[in-house]
Amino acid sequence: MKTLSEEHLAYHTLANIMHADYRKLAELYERHASWQASLASIVQKKPEGETVPPLGPDMRLLLRADGDFPAVLREIPYPPHGIYVRGPLPQGTTRTVAIVGTRKATPEGKDVARRFARELAEAGCAIISGLAFGLDAAAHEGALDGKGYTAAVLATGLDRVYPQWNAKLAERILANGGALISEYPPGSPALPYRFLERNRIVSGLAEGVLVIEAPERSGSLATARFALEQNRQVFVVPGPATHPNFAGSHALIRAGAELVTEPAHITEALGIIARPDHAETGTYSDEERLIRDAFRTAKGPLAIDTIIEYTKLNAQTVNRTLSLLIIQGTVAENGNGYTLNRP
Repeated sequence: MKTLSEEHLAYHTLANIMHADYRKLAELYERHASWQASLASIVQKKPEGETVPPLGPDMRLLLRADGDFPAVLREIPYPPHGIYVRGPLPQGTTRTVAIVGTRKATPEGKDVARRFARELAEAGCAIISGLAFGLDAAAHEGALDGKGYTAAVLATGLDRVYPQWNAKLAERILANGGALISEYPPGSPALPYRFLERNRIVSGLAEGVLVIEAPERSGSLATARFALEQNRQVFVVPGPATHPNFAGSHALIRAGAELVTEPAHITEALGIIARPDHAETGTYSDEERLIRDAFRTAKGPLAIDTIIEYTKLNAQTVNRTLSLLIIQGTVAENGNGYTLNRP
């Protein structure tokens, strides 16, 4: 086993015996005021033959009392007793933004997550997410594309990346100076309630939480609620009024979350000095520019067929690009067709 202090070893042993049950661990610590004393109080109850999985050679365990435990996590309701970490944690002076959203994301939503993460990373923000399918993975990828820092908070032990499909992404995060974080010891499997528990750490590590595509029953809504309880800012990218992936997102906006359509809206809200805006050629794809030019030429609402005629793009490309422009807030849909919101 990796060398641990007696207190760290006691916590690690208890976390394994109690399957990292937060309340049971909290009750023990409250009663005994140290993990060593807590372990001694139940040592007779430990099942015979039970082994404690060791830490990997590149893993470390940080307890709440440790100086390098993230200060921001000490402040939140139900702060983790300890966290297991691979890779460097964000520096205390680093600005941090969490990006979350549905696992069943649209291609347009993933594009938005990558763009926001990339530009926020380029502005110096650390990007926090949960390494899940869909929007989480896209956010990590965007941060890496922007040559920035990103950390993934797992709902499993650090030796069990879930979903396994994202194992290569996890290694890419580590290879580029990012981190994997979990409050669960090595060997811990993915259990449904753990995804909810870990969401408070995703939001707790961040100054602001950006929600992209949150359906009515979405873990992202739980993350947003945790963020509000933790006094973090909540930002939401809007979408088509009738799309089910945005039902929860729009409810958050109605409840007071800040509507954003550009990364600059977040950097401004958090007081981050960002780099100058991209030139238009850097911001929009060729298809997006063609559609924007069609609106400028027509100077009024356009139907899908008219946009196809102007741009010479196929119907599938036009529909997909329009959806992305609507998510960005560049285009609006109304009874007369589509209109350009901003030049």
